[in-house]
Amino acid sequence: MEAPADQTSSKHIVLVHGACVGGWAWFKVATRLRDAGHRVSTPDLAASGVDPRPLREVPTFFDYTKPLLDLLESLPPGEKVVLVGHSLGGVNIALACELFPEKVAAAVFLSAFMPDHRSSPAYVLEKVHLLLMNVLLDLKSSWRGERLTGWTQSLSLKILRASFLLPCSSGRWSPEQSSCSCARRRI
Repeated sequence: MEAPADQTSSKHIVLVHGACVGGWAWFKVATRLRDAGHRVSTPDLAASGVDPRPLREVPTFFDYTKPLLDLLESLPPGEKVVLVGHSLGGVNIALACELFPEKVAAAVFLSAFMPDHRSSPAYVLEKVHLLLMNVLLDLKSSWRGERLTGWTQSLSLKILRASFLLPCSSGRWSPEQSSCSCARRRI
């Protein structure tokens, strides 16, 4: 989604979504920024938003980030953008900053993963993958009737409620509802 061509502003802001959503997640923020006179882009990363590809057809993180990289590559010489990444989008904007430093005026990591300068971006993804695998193993154990303990129980339920599941009318969660949510978010 781009601002109208006749709209002039001092900043071009690129809002990069996190995992399991698309550029649409920024609708309210993008609308307010446009109303304030900024040019705003909200690209859908690969296999996200309106991109119909399943995630299994996006083999690398570079491929996942390609729509953002294409947007930066298409900018006219001398134009700089403000990149804003949320959640996993932080790793996407870090890669974009590394590949196109001359096109980035600022990078904003909004509740986002932020790679450090000593580790590769894959380090962050590996840690997230490990955390999610542990959460899923805990959930699998709980579905078999085993009891979760400590911080993993709390974290598992918080992640499910905040990130993966849709609200349900009964206020209680069941494994059947998770399949509907995952299908909706194309995980």
